[in-house]
Amino acid sequence: MTEIRGPLKQIDGDRFENLLTDEEKELLGMLPGVVVEAIAAHSPYVTRLFPPTYPFDHTAQKEIEDVGSDSLAEEHRRILEGLADTVNKPVLTHQDLVVWVGAINDIRLLIGTALDVYEEMDRPGEDDPRFQDFVIFDYLTWLQGSLLAFLSGQLGKGEQS
Repeated sequence: MTEIRGPLKQIDGDRFENLLTDEEKELLGMLPGVVVEAIAAHSPYVTRLFPPTYPFDHTAQKEIEDVGSDSLAEEHRRILEGLADTVNKPVLTHQDLVVWVGAINDIRLLIGTALDVYEEMDRPGEDDPRFQDFVIFDYLTWLQGSLLAFLSGQLGKGEQS
């Protein structure tokens, strides 16, 4: 039987050993760039990253977008680049994990929007061209949950199993 392990092992209060495989690191190093490019191209798949503040007042919404859309886009880019910049670090800090959770959330929102994911949805079969994207989405969901558990202290010290 294969042992299931988590993505991290707590070293001490603010340091975590990065236990991701090389394949996971490669994926997590590549995906932030995809989202940054989608933001720059104003892709319809990034709409959930920029939810409307005033969905029923188009004038107020336009004013907010004129003032704050660049700073919000820059914040998303900063977080996504933070994941890409730290994914290969052997030891991560609490702050690194906070950035990872934000970046993974952004990536999941883009993939989920592109796949039109909804609750209780059946995963497509292996012959479906979207299958790999669903596998990635599910992996990111697991990883985000694992990171949140570490951040909230639910896993305590030691390796997740």
